[in-house]
Amino acid sequence: MLEDSNTACPAKPLRVYLVEDSPIIVGLLRGLLRAEPTLEIVGHATQAGLAAKEIVSLAPDVAIIDIALENSSGFEVLRNLSSRSERRPIVMVLSNFSSPRYRDEAAKQGANYFFDKNGEILNLVGAIVFIARQNSQTQ
Repeated sequence: MLEDSNTACPAKPLRVYLVEDSPIIVGLLRGLLRAEPTLEIVGHATQAGLAAKEIVSLAPDVAIIDIALENSSGFEVLRNLSSRSERRPIVMVLSNFSSPRYRDEAAKQGANYFFDKNGEILNLVGAIVFIARQNSQTQ
C-alpha cells in the first residue's frame, strides 16, 4: 500500500532538560517552552550531580544550564558533559553571571550558547525554537 505523499509524519519534538534552581525561572521557562509544540521538557534538576546523571540517562537534545546552582555549579555539569564521548546535547547556559570571564569559561567547557537572564530569556527560547524547526525539517 502506498502512503499518501501529502500526509506528513509529525516531527519528533526537540527534548529539553533544565538545570536551574530558581523556581521563578523554571516556571517561566516551562511556560514559554510548553507553548511551542515542537519542544518537550524531559527533566529538571537543581543540583549539578543529579543533572549530569539525568542528562546522560535521558539524552535530551538541548540542556539549559544555569551557572549558580543549589550547593553546586553549572560548570560541574559542563565539565561532566564535555568529558563524555557519547552524544551530548546542545548546551545553552542561562545565567545572571554574564561577564566575559563567565562566557569564556562556559565556551571553554563546551557551551554552545550563552544567554543572560537579565534580558535574553526570549532570545534563548527563540534559539531553541529555531533549532527545533530546523530539526523537524531534516527528519
